[in-house]
Amino acid sequence: MKTTLRQSITALTVAGLLASTAWAASSSEGYADFGDLKPAAGEQFVQVDLNGTLLRLAAAFTRNEEPQIADLIGRLESVRVNVLGLSDETRSETTAQIETIRADLDRQGWKRIITVRESKGDDVAIFIKEAGETAIYGVVVSVISHAGEAVLVNIVGDVPIDQLAELGERLDIDPLRKLDLGKAVKS
Repeated sequence: MKTTLRQSITALTVAGLLASTAWAASSSEGYADFGDLKPAAGEQFVQVDLNGTLLRLAAAFTRNEEPQIADLIGRLESVRVNVLGLSDETRSETTAQIETIRADLDRQGWKRIITVRESKGDDVAIFIKEAGETAIYGVVVSVISHAGEAVLVNIVGDVPIDQLAELGERLDIDPLRKLDLGKAVKS
């Protein structure tokens, strides 16, 4: 996940710097506050914040070859990705911080649509902030990996539910890539 995440971030950034287009921002109700995420000494720390300008540029870059993806990216207000390396010393503190973020999302009316806790594996929770029955304001993906990293992703914008798996594919967000959120939301 580390290598493909870096490749996706690099591709989006390069795409964003190579083109331009008009864009209308969606509601910021999908913004999730992750608080102050601090890197552990000697551990991996990645923080990416793609704002409307870079996303508009990425949409323009893909418009000719993949207009549906360009439309989806053009609807986004921001994409934030945080990857924190976990050591034996920092795992419990970081896990507690992510559990607090998850509880805050529950209290703030976000809908938890996926929870996976493997006994000796990953701990995943995915939330959406709904905007009616056909779109959402935001998505939060939180992963505490047994392999030694924590990942927090917040996608903000007018995102049609049926296109989230495609967005996960394009942005290399593995938990979204495998979902059929249309079914998950209606249940």
